[in-house]
Amino acid sequence: MLDMHIALERLLEAVEPMRVENVAVTDAGDRIVAEDLYVTRPFPDSARGAVDGYALGSCENQTYTITRHIAAGAEVKEVLQPHEAAEVMTGACVPPGSEAVVRVEDTSTDGAQVEIHTPVERDSNINHIGEEAHPGALIMQRGERVSEIGSSVLCYAGINRVNVYRVPVVGILITGPELLEPGEVYQRGKTYNSNCYLMRNILARLGMPWHMRGPVDDEPKVVERALEELTSKCDVVVTSGGVSMGKYDYVRPLLLRDDEAVLLNRTRIKPGRPLVVSRLNETMCFGMPGYPSAFLSNMFVYLLPVLKKMGGWSMCRPAWCPVCLSAPARGRQGRSDLLRARLSYAEGRIFAAPLDDQMTSHYLNMAGCDALLHLDMQSASLHEGELVQALIFRHELD
Repeated sequence: MLDMHIALERLLEAVEPMRVENVAVTDAGDRIVAEDLYVTRPFPDSARGAVDGYALGSCENQTYTITRHIAAGAEVKEVLQPHEAAEVMTGACVPPGSEAVVRVEDTSTDGAQVEIHTPVERDSNINHIGEEAHPGALIMQRGERVSEIGSSVLCYAGINRVNVYRVPVVGILITGPELLEPGEVYQRGKTYNSNCYLMRNILARLGMPWHMRGPVDDEPKVVERALEELTSKCDVVVTSGGVSMGKYDYVRPLLLRDDEAVLLNRTRIKPGRPLVVSRLNETMCFGMPGYPSAFLSNMFVYLLPVLKKMGGWSMCRPAWCPVCLSAPARGRQGRSDLLRARLSYAEGRIFAAPLDDQMTSHYLNMAGCDALLHLDMQSASLHEGELVQALIFRHELD
């Protein structure tokens, strides 16, 4: 069984970013850019008025003759003389020779002349050529995700098409006749299916498509056929259940039958130790435990980093960050304990309180959980006030 960090590096070394495709910038939202993107012209490309007002041919006079009216988008070539003013809209080009723009509320006019009621400094309220950016300025780096704001920036920059990485397609296989679907009548001894909906919602958040099968019966041939179907059309397949050592755990032997294809066979984490990762028909398959808490831990620690690397993310590894314990944390030496915790914020610091219930078989308190705390294999316990590494869920999904 491998250390948590070593196991992750082994998985990341086994995958590469998907192929590159060229898409319209308007379709690039949530995609990962496969190239550095640069400004191709100066911003702004001409001197512009920063306010609604009057461009002045000098800053020395109190009264100017209004010679023209300039709307945004109009190009102006005639030079403005020292005694002249041009009425300009916000963002409009100012005439050559303009020394400043004065706000309309600081003036009065009879239609032919404008009188200035405030001192005017040279260059005030003028955005000069290249003031925001010169050609060659970097807008976005390869490996960055195109956010809603980022998409609008690319449009603003006049970029029409961009190279992005293809998004990995994920197969989800749920095993076990004991599972009920939400909305089905409760039956004693059975459990409601939650793992596939956790997976599906997070994939949707990351912009990754999926195919889902199950719950399927715990029959060797049924599980095998479902796996083969998903591996034939998906880049990664994730299974839930069937990887422990029980009589009906049929996923594990399927993923372990070719020794050379096995990447991981259990890791030293709790919850989530039974994880198996192998290649089946050249597709990476994650055999995840069925307990929701163990499934969630493996998803954040191992699966999402692999999917992000395949999708071209430059920041694919979990963003572990130090937080201060507001209550003691207990683990066990020789393994990595992932403790559920609630975060709080005070005086610019992040504090974490481990939840009282850390049982792998329990899941209800995950609704009040913000992060997983990592107690490494040397840390049997940590005291209040000590620092601990935290994986904050919302950071991993942005």
